[in-house]
Amino acid sequence: MKSNRSLIYDGFRIAMAYVGTVVGAGFATGQEIIQFFTCYGYSSFWAILISVILFIAAGRKIMHFGRKLNARSYGSLTEYLFGNAAPFVNIYLGLTFVFICGAMFAGAGALFKEQLSIPYAAGALITGLLTLLVTLYGLRGILAVNSVIVPCLIAFSVFVFIYVFGERCQPAVISRDYAPNVLALLKTGISYASFNLVLSIGVLAPMGAEIRDERSLTLGSFLGGGLLGLLLAMGNYTLICKAPEVFYSEVPQMLIVSQIGGAFVYLYMLVVWAEIFTTAIGNLFAIHTIIRENYRISSCFPAVAATAAGLIICLMGFSNIVSWFYPVLGMIGFVLSAIILVINA
Repeated sequence: MKSNRSLIYDGFRIAMAYVGTVVGAGFATGQEIIQFFTCYGYSSFWAILISVILFIAAGRKIMHFGRKLNARSYGSLTEYLFGNAAPFVNIYLGLTFVFICGAMFAGAGALFKEQLSIPYAAGALITGLLTLLVTLYGLRGILAVNSVIVPCLIAFSVFVFIYVFGERCQPAVISRDYAPNVLALLKTGISYASFNLVLSIGVLAPMGAEIRDERSLTLGSFLGGGLLGLLLAMGNYTLICKAPEVFYSEVPQMLIVSQIGGAFVYLYMLVVWAEIFTTAIGNLFAIHTIIRENYRISSCFPAVAATAAGLIICLMGFSNIVSWFYPVLGMIGFVLSAIILVINA
């Protein structure tokens, strides 16, 4: 009985960390879901299924690689997969994680400024310092924070879904939904999963070494991938039901939340910030652990330096970082995912 409780507990913590690392500003605002899925109408649910399968399969293999290699960072995994090319991959991924931190700090700064009239720099700095604090607690800090925040995010998504479903709307997108293009659905489903697997590798690989029970790793990958699929499906449905208005909004989810009104709007802003926060933690942890492992540094300097770099990068602005950097990230994610799935753990 005790063994089963430990299995469920560890599997739950893994799933929460997985979900918390993947969801971010783009997911919370609805922009990611619209760009990758909602634009395909109801056919998009097939693309979501493809993403879920990849999240489960690749996530499980990353953690099993981490267990096998006793990985303390994603560096052990890239060395195993890429051999002599690993240093170049590590440098690229390291820069990626710093830029994503910058993007998350920028998103938080914009949220504080636009919704709470708090200076942009103050919002970014507060988020950066809190991210640094959790990162310095190591994997235990990440697991603890996500075990609290992610269930709240899921509850919020369920509430919004129930609200929209209860309206029994007949969206315009139904009447103009076209026959599915199989190749397009495959492409968008694979692209979305690949993009986000890059963000999660820095947490999943060390987690395989930290929680060594193979059954817990498998349960965590299935539960985490499944929850990501559920969140995507619910978010996609609510956005389809509010088409075509959501296609012309910078923050599509706000159109739905504003209809609920009251304190729920402020709760939504807190949810957006929490999703930004959990993604920033995962990325800062990834760059902190790879530097400590490669250069044998035992101090907090890597995390502090990466936080400072992210805060400098955030001065570029959230939209500029996303438009310039995210497309390239998707390409390397596709290559990485393909290699992970082909090679046996």
